[in-house]
Formats: sequence, C-alpha cells, structure tokens
Amino acid sequence: MNKFQEISEQIKNMKNVRDFLQDKYESSEFHKNKEKFPQSAVPPAPEDEEIYKLLTAIQQLDKYIKELQDMQFKVLKQEE
Repeated sequence: MNKFQEISEQIKNMKNVRDFLQDKYESSEFHKNKEKFPQSAVPPAPEDEEIYKLLTAIQQLDKYIKELQDMQFKVLKQEE
C-alpha cells in the first residue's frame, strides 16, 4: 500500500470514529438542551463530564484529521 492510500485509510477510520462520537453527543440530553436554548448557557451538571470528554475527543479527532489531510496533500504533490 502506498503512502497516499495508507493516509486515506487512516483518515477514513478517524472520520468513522468521529461520526460515532458525534452521534453519541447528539443523542445526549446536554445536546438536546443546547438545541432547545441555543442562546443561553446550559449549566453543567456532574453527569455532563462525559459529554465534555466526548466534545474534547471530537475536537482532537478533527485536529488529527486535518493534519493527515495536510500530509496527504503533500504526498500527492510529491507523487506528481
């Protein structure tokens, strides 16, 4: 497998994980409250700790997906 395909597979896997975590977040009560009252701050509850971990994980995945896409672009340019 060449480097470009390898990176593409990693990006695909990370996006699948990100979608899974995003679905978990969107089905949470915290998210539902944010949707009902988007302009107001939803006070954190002790059970929201897991939601914050989910959001952090989603943000980290986004960051790494972007890094891999940048790396993929560089590899593509080198192959030309």
